[in-house]
Amino acid sequence: MTTYHFRKWSVMPARAAGDRQLKERELRVLGALCIFANRAGVCWPAMQTLCEITGYAERVTIHNAMKVLKRRKYVRQLSPKDYQETASGWHSNRYQVLWDGDEPLPTYEEIHIATPLQVRADDDDAPTNVIGGMGDGQLNTHTTDQPEASAIAHAYIRAVQQATGQVRLYDNEIAHARRLAVAGFTAADVRAATLNVCDQAIERRAGVPSLYDVAGGML
Repeated sequence: MTTYHFRKWSVMPARAAGDRQLKERELRVLGALCIFANRAGVCWPAMQTLCEITGYAERVTIHNAMKVLKRRKYVRQLSPKDYQETASGWHSNRYQVLWDGDEPLPTYEEIHIATPLQVRADDDDAPTNVIGGMGDGQLNTHTTDQPEASAIAHAYIRAVQQATGQVRLYDNEIAHARRLAVAGFTAADVRAATLNVCDQAIERRAGVPSLYDVAGGML
């Protein structure tokens, strides 16, 4: 079984607790979805991930539970066409957990900021083409990030999520990730440094440190 690293808690729609139409199967799947959902309810864990978390061996069990959750308005499957994406614009299904049952569609930004909460293996939406930022020694043109820089950016984002529960955007941090990659730092180095800086910030009751702040103590 795969060892997953994600937050140890989740928030579920309170109305599910008293819904006698939901069986244990639906409650398990709903709880698993909520592990990866952001405040807008957006998430996209793979079927295999849901199987391993819930303990169900067959994907059909997850599919059947999802049908009930959609019918009971606990889950909405998002369509890429609603976000000016082609029908094949997403390689995995996007979902929205519905706290009340009648929430509006999430914005594109609300979908984007859910990325750090997903299992890395399920995240086919991580940006690969980004715009260079000031201080990264590159022009403001689209470029494909090296794997080392991308790994560093994601290591920072996940460490912040683990330490503070806050979400940071990949595009805002990749320039500093490139600097750290050029300097020879690894994703593991950045993760350890980020956790340390976050702990210090929490003690000072300061804001969430950016990767620039983390890099300042490393370079």
